[in-house]
Amino acid sequence: MISFLYQNLTKQLLQHPIFTYINLIVVTLLFASSFQVNSGFFNPLVTAKQWGLEQCLLLLLVFYLILFLLTKIIYVTAIDVLVLIFCGWYFVNESLILAAPYTSTFQTIFIISIWGLIYLFIRLSTHRREMLIGIAVLWLVVLLLQSVLGLMQLYGLEKSYHGLFRVTGTFHNPGPFSGFIASGLPLSLGFLLYKVNLLGGSDNLKSQVSNNPQNHISTGKWLSKMSFNFVLRRVVQSLAWLSFAAIITVLPPAQSRAGWVAAAAGSLYVIAGHPNFSTLVCSLKNRFVAINKPFRVVIAVIILLSVFAVSFGLYAMKRGSANGRLLMWQVTSLVIAEKPLTGHGTGAFNAIYMTEQANWFASGKGHNAQALVAGSPDAPFNELLKVWLEKGLIAVILVAGILYVIFFRKKDDEPDIKCPDADDKTRNTDNKLIVCFNGALISIIVFSLFSYPFDISSFVLQLIVLVAILAKSGKPILVVNGLKIMLLKLTVVILSVVSVIIFVPQRQAYYEAMKIWASAESLYNVRNYRLAVDAYEDAFPILKSNGLFLQMYGKALSMNQQYAKSNELLALAQQRYSSQIIQNTLGDNHKALGNYSEAEEAYTKSVYMIPSLLFPKYLLAKLYVESEQFDKAKLVAQEILDGQIKVESSATREILNEMKLLLHPMAID
Repeated sequence: MISFLYQNLTKQLLQHPIFTYINLIVVTLLFASSFQVNSGFFNPLVTAKQWGLEQCLLLLLVFYLILFLLTKIIYVTAIDVLVLIFCGWYFVNESLILAAPYTSTFQTIFIISIWGLIYLFIRLSTHRREMLIGIAVLWLVVLLLQSVLGLMQLYGLEKSYHGLFRVTGTFHNPGPFSGFIASGLPLSLGFLLYKVNLLGGSDNLKSQVSNNPQNHISTGKWLSKMSFNFVLRRVVQSLAWLSFAAIITVLPPAQSRAGWVAAAAGSLYVIAGHPNFSTLVCSLKNRFVAINKPFRVVIAVIILLSVFAVSFGLYAMKRGSANGRLLMWQVTSLVIAEKPLTGHGTGAFNAIYMTEQANWFASGKGHNAQALVAGSPDAPFNELLKVWLEKGLIAVILVAGILYVIFFRKKDDEPDIKCPDADDKTRNTDNKLIVCFNGALISIIVFSLFSYPFDISSFVLQLIVLVAILAKSGKPILVVNGLKIMLLKLTVVILSVVSVIIFVPQRQAYYEAMKIWASAESLYNVRNYRLAVDAYEDAFPILKSNGLFLQMYGKALSMNQQYAKSNELLALAQQRYSSQIIQNTLGDNHKALGNYSEAEEAYTKSVYMIPSLLFPKYLLAKLYVESEQFDKAKLVAQEILDGQIKVESSATREILNEMKLLLHPMAID
């Protein structure tokens, strides 16, 4: 009897609307982290968003534990299993097989823990369809606000966060901004096309009253309910229209081709899922077949030419950027080929790529056109390649498996997120929602093939929320209940307590170090190198595994004329980060210490990293002059004068004049 009462009470608690409202508040706080900007942190836009997200995690953990402890049965789907295997492979590969070469085991565990917690919270809290609709509405609200902010920046009403671009939202350039809001286009379009029923059941008051005789007694109550449903639907439809209009208005001036393609791909998926679409396709097909064959050929050619023209237009719009990405993908594929199965480890791209690019040009594989578009990227602009490079082919297969289950499940496995007593209209509404969420996921995936969204916590949050929602819609393959769920609850509680004890102080120390780093950077920029070095020294114990931090610390030491210590820091930096700045600074240090051969090696490597830049060649020529290798100096000077100038400036003109004087000492410009 007591057990029955307890089960009935827990069921009522889980179904109570207050739980949905609380869960939506937590999700709101998570989504709100995308607006975080804090100049007190180093890399304020990216760091602040991660910090804002983590501030919500304790609250999220509390409500997750409440939900989990009240849950009597857990239904595990194929997506859940694949996600668990992916996390397991990530940990085993990173910490045991590769021995965390570019990051720490602590960081690996932390990443899995925070995103795993958010996944489990969304997975468990979406047992009510109102929660799904609430998440979709919150998603649209956030993207509407970001879009409005972008429009205000476009017209000068708000400041941009990049000196060269007018539209950035709360991101550091238009690319991530466009990718972030692109996922809202298929979602808003889905609400407009499918007219999602917000409360379930029929909107027709007459049909509901006639189908249930008892409703005649309480027509006023039904009228009140249907009026609320009517008003709520109109509010959400208005929100969808506003979001749709704002997104399609701000996307073009943001000029992100990846954002345009992503928004179009997700929207086409939603349109293709509409019941009337197949009818339209059949009608067009029949009309096409009825046309004479010559005209069919002409129409087909026109369509193909149109597709080609649009594709070429997108390419030609930023030809240099497109060619630069092709170079990145080509060089990245060489790095992948070295360890295709296991990958190189998290952070490997930043540690390896520039060295591999230098080898590419030094070996003669790179041609002049590639030299002009080569840069110093922080990401390969393709998340699939990055996963392969860092986590290996096994991780890629697992990701492909998750996407296959989401998009290609059989019709018999269509979503069933309803309550046990839900009617056919409720089930139909759930299916419509899943199509909308699928469209949003496609937008994120397409964008990730041309950019670096998952370096930013706001994009990872979008991805985790969508996968968790869509995992819920799958067919259960395993049921956890009875003694097994009791043991699982005990394990989860213990792990949660231990995680809070370990992670909270560590993350507090981390963000304090990020503030010190920001202060050190400010001191460096005003050329107060001594105080900058002191600040870097304070942050070093926490950030000693961060390659970029070590690079900047080493550079500050060099500017403070602590050349030997700078070399020590830069040697550590090279293990986790590869860049021209490190090589140029090593060259400067060795030149100051009289180690000319080591300086030559560093400068030469810098030259090959980005062959189109004049400054490393200039440093190499100056080194040859100082070390009295005048023939080599003249060869480098002639190469600089014969080369194509990528960007003209006062600095490049000064370099060219100095090289002319080196070749012709009596010449005066």
